Amino acid sequence: MNKKIFRFTCFTTLFALVASAVFIIGILFDTFENQILTEVESEAGYIAQAVENEGVSFLKSLGDTDRRITLIDHDGTVVFDNRADTLSLDNHSQRDEIKQAMETGKGMSVRYSKTLTEKTLYYAIKLSDGSILRVSTNQYTVFTIVMGLLQPILLILSAVLIITAVLSSKVSKSIVKPINDLDLENPENNETYEELTPLLKKISDQKHTISKQITELSKRDEMRREFTANVSHELKTPLTSISGFAELMKNGDIPQETAADFSKSIYDETQRLISLVNDIIELSELDEKNIPLEMEAVDLYELSAEILDRLKSESAKKNISLNLIGSGAEIYGVRKIIDEMIYNLCDNAIKYNKENGTVDVIVNDTDKTAYLTVRDTGIGIGAEHRARVFERFYRVDKSRSKQVGGTGLGLAIVKHGAIYHGAEITLKSAEGKGTSVTVAFGKNR
Repeated sequence: MNKKIFRFTCFTTLFALVASAVFIIGILFDTFENQILTEVESEAGYIAQAVENEGVSFLKSLGDTDRRITLIDHDGTVVFDNRADTLSLDNHSQRDEIKQAMETGKGMSVRYSKTLTEKTLYYAIKLSDGSILRVSTNQYTVFTIVMGLLQPILLILSAVLIITAVLSSKVSKSIVKPINDLDLENPENNETYEELTPLLKKISDQKHTISKQITELSKRDEMRREFTANVSHELKTPLTSISGFAELMKNGDIPQETAADFSKSIYDETQRLISLVNDIIELSELDEKNIPLEMEAVDLYELSAEILDRLKSESAKKNISLNLIGSGAEIYGVRKIIDEMIYNLCDNAIKYNKENGTVDVIVNDTDKTAYLTVRDTGIGIGAEHRARVFERFYRVDKSRSKQVGGTGLGLAIVKHGAIYHGAEITLKSAEGKGTSVTVAFGKNR
């Protein structure tokens, strides 16, 4: 960039200088030419007036002069010429300035030498007797003037070019220095050209974005490792139990009653394993947004009624009352995912409720949003746990979770289902008093 600025500055200066010199020489030459023409015209007028008064004798009395004076008869014959013998001159009737003077009374023409280094200006006036008085003068051409001034011009150009090169070098370095000194690690802290501010802001934003992405990737990697470890642990626990019970039964030296208990334990652990695998598959599909299901109109009120009906037998074990409050609220989404979300919220509300407790499912509808709230009178969630209850395998009370058969993935499925549908989740809870979870679904498709 420094070299480009240097070359551009030198070239621009040199071009401007040459163009200015040519322009000035052209203007001065044109001015001088007009001035000479005016002088020749004035002199021709004075001489013509004198010839009218005194005749050819006036011309002979002029002596040496820097102007060439010629008197031509009306038929083109040269009568007088102060620079040449009249007998050696041909007929001038076809000369441009003579023909113009014959026709209009005045005539002017310019003729160049064979070498183009000199030109002659001719001015002719018609006298009263029909003869033509012509005055001419020689003038150098622009080419001759430029060639004569070539050496000083080259010296001036060389001097200017050297000065320009020195100044351009300093200017280009001063221009580039703030750019070379930019601290791209901290773009927002630079004080430089105002024109660079948008670029620096963009670099800063990109830096923050990349940093944020790296942080998110690190978090996701950490979550993936944690998830893998949790899955391994959660799968290992029921499989170990099943293996232990099966090994005891294999030996065949246990009572029939104990074998029945073992069979029930194996069945329970298997069901727990199946639920865990299903939940993991559900979460993986939500993570990858790889749900092979079509979006459709879903009525939250009707779907909640179906789910509560499926959970009646489970709630009856603890004598928990299930209530559906509200009216129809239609949204657009994947029915299977929304079913899983409502089911997991209601299932948790039953599992972590108290004996003779209550679970209320409330459906509210507005113009733009449909709200579904699952409220229970259960054990509640402590303030230190509320921010993490939607994480995978996170349990507030691990011992109680195992007793009620939870996989630790229910609320994670609710969270990812909400993300899939662009919904928002709000949790309110108080220890010993119960929990309320509200999911707000947007009604736009």
